[in-house]
Amino acid sequence: MRKTRLYDKLIFFVLPFVLTSCTPDINDMETVIVSSVSEVSEPELHGLYDVVRVVDGDTIIVNIDGEETKVRFIGVDTPESVHPDETKNSESGKEASEWTAELLSGQQVYLEYDIDKIDDYGRTLAYVYLSDGKTMVQEELIKSGMAELMNIQPNSKYSDRFYEIKQE
Repeated sequence: MRKTRLYDKLIFFVLPFVLTSCTPDINDMETVIVSSVSEVSEPELHGLYDVVRVVDGDTIIVNIDGEETKVRFIGVDTPESVHPDETKNSESGKEASEWTAELLSGQQVYLEYDIDKIDDYGRTLAYVYLSDGKTMVQEELIKSGMAELMNIQPNSKYSDRFYEIKQE
């Protein structure tokens, strides 16, 4: 009987101290949470490249080292405007294409790549920036209402940011 009481006292008095020493401090938890929600790093820009022409609202051709390269904008999708099947083209696709042409024709752009650099159609995948190196074309397309979000893994570096812009 005496051993049981001693055991009960140990459990009652010692166990709480052991448990609290194993539980992280709330301040430590804040640090863990804040550090896991990190900001997206500074973009690694490549270029400046001349825009040769605008294909449609979300695709351009740029001159990279003397070669014309078709670049598909990561993270957004605009309606069709130059699809070989004319029934898939739409007026809103033509508007998006004209919007992109007005923004980028005769301009120079920087490109930022994500994990996959080439898509199944052989197009270069990139985030496209105006010559100021700060204004991302995808963000402007979303703000203007010309593009919908399109997240294709593994290229999702800015998907949260694009979603926030769309919500605004």
